[in-house]
Order: sequence, then C-alpha cells, then structure tokens
Amino acid sequence: MIINCGPVHDLRELRIGLPERKSKIAVFVSGGIDSAILYYLLCLENKLHQNMHEIVPLTVYRKEGSKNFARLVISHVNASLEKSYTEPLIVGNNQLPEPEQVKSGVCEAEKLGFNLAYTGLIQQLPQHMINWQPIPYSETDFFKAPFKNLNKSHIIDLCVKFNQESLFYLTHSCSASEISRCNDCNGCNERTWGFEQLKLVDPGKI
Repeated sequence: MIINCGPVHDLRELRIGLPERKSKIAVFVSGGIDSAILYYLLCLENKLHQNMHEIVPLTVYRKEGSKNFARLVISHVNASLEKSYTEPLIVGNNQLPEPEQVKSGVCEAEKLGFNLAYTGLIQQLPQHMINWQPIPYSETDFFKAPFKNLNKSHIIDLCVKFNQESLFYLTHSCSASEISRCNDCNGCNERTWGFEQLKLVDPGKI
C-alpha cells in the first residue's frame, strides 16, 4: 500500500505492507492516534490479502489509561473491518522510564513467538519534546516503525483519507490525565499542532 499524506506544504509518501508468508504479527496499540491508524491500516491490508496473517494487538499498560483506550480503538477497527474483537495482550515493563517501556514490550513480543512487531512511532519535532526523551529505536527484521518519517499532521491526514475520523474521539494523547485533556503536555500540544497544519479542528473531547 502506497499513500501520499499530510498537508499540501509537506506531502510525504507512506509505504506499508505485510510479508508474503503467513505470519503472526504484533501491533502495539497504545490508545493514541498514531498506533490506532497503524492498527487499522495493517488490519485493512490483511483483509485485502484474505486475512492470511494473524494480527494481534499488544499494549504496555501505562498510568494514563492506555489499556482502556486501546480497547476502544481495537473494538472500533475490528468492527469496521468485520473482524471479531481481540483483547489486547499486556506486555512490557511499565516501571521503566517511558522511552524504555516500548522497547521492553518489543523484546517480550519476540520471546512470545511473534514473527514481526509493528509500532506507531513517528518523527518527533523539537517543540514537542520538552522535558521528554524520544523512544530510541531502529528498525530490524523483527521491529517495524512504518511511520518513522511522518509527523502528527501526516497521521491525522491518514485518518481523514481512510474515513477513520471516529478515531479522533476514541484516542487519548494526553500524558498528564487519564480521562481528560490538559492541553499543556507534549502529547496535547503535538496533536493540536497536527490539526493546525491541516487547517482542521480536533473534534475529539479527550
């Protein structure tokens, strides 16, 4: 699948696909918008290929309610693609510093026998990294980050292009509150910035 996405002044190409051989694939679903549209695109790609692969959602259980929002995302995506609901598998060590939590989850996924692990990690801009360290990652044969060259504006545009605006209501970007939006943390600011780049207004309440 090849998609051009993002604002007119910053269009970028996304190439996303699944392996040719039948595989057991882990997709990290955090409850945020990045991993939500990634989960949708991978499940859609799998459906177009007669559901050849086993796609399993995983999440690292974080204090801001990641498991609860992940469930909302999984339920919506599976229903929209006529796929039965799959409870997210809890992995990783949430006692580690945040940049290390995803890494611990990926290591656990490999030990559990998955063939591939996909994450929705995106390009981080300096203005969205105040008092926060980016998650260290580099793609391997096992670990895939197809959004690594996209920023939040491209992610939001992907939701629009695939008629998945419902994800704006179901996802949670705030790192300071479990249920609401503080509108001050890096996650909130990044999401607001992404909508502004597209000249859109975020309809989501959380």
